[in-house]
Amino acid sequence: MDTSLNRRDLIKAFTSTMLAAPLALAAPEPGAPLFFTKDEFAMLDTLTDLIIPTDDHSPGAHAAGVAPYIDRTVAEAFLPEDKESWRKGLAALNDLSHSTYDKPFSGLTKDQQTELLKRISQNEKTAKTEPEKFFTQLKQSTAFAYYTTSIGIHQEIEYKGNIILQQFVGYMPDEALPPISSLG
Repeated sequence: MDTSLNRRDLIKAFTSTMLAAPLALAAPEPGAPLFFTKDEFAMLDTLTDLIIPTDDHSPGAHAAGVAPYIDRTVAEAFLPEDKESWRKGLAALNDLSHSTYDKPFSGLTKDQQTELLKRISQNEKTAKTEPEKFFTQLKQSTAFAYYTTSIGIHQEIEYKGNIILQQFVGYMPDEALPPISSLG
């Protein structure tokens, strides 16, 4: 009697074993961040909503899902520095919060959070400190994510899409256009 297994028998045995007892992989918690910790994600969500808040015209960054979009984008980033910059930026802002108010960013009032954002945005074009550099990254990512959502494009800027217009309503300052009667 031959007790050696050929490749076909080995594959059958392996497949039947796998079907009988599937691997039990832990499923991610629904709605859990993919890259950021829960605290980092909460801070990111607060920051994006401070940059684009809900107003009487349209919902803000939180309602548009900007933080989950950034989280997914960072989780899928190929370069390690694209991930590091977010962690370093959030940590730097938290450090600034501690040194200014003796509390983490999440423990501040909305006014204090806004004040910190104003402070790190002052040198946006010539950012030198880590929080200032992070603000530029945060603002750009927030605006991009927001204005690519239905809320941003349709509700905020009221884009109608490709539709036939009875009359083109373009934008030109009134002083740049000569009066229609003079075009004669």
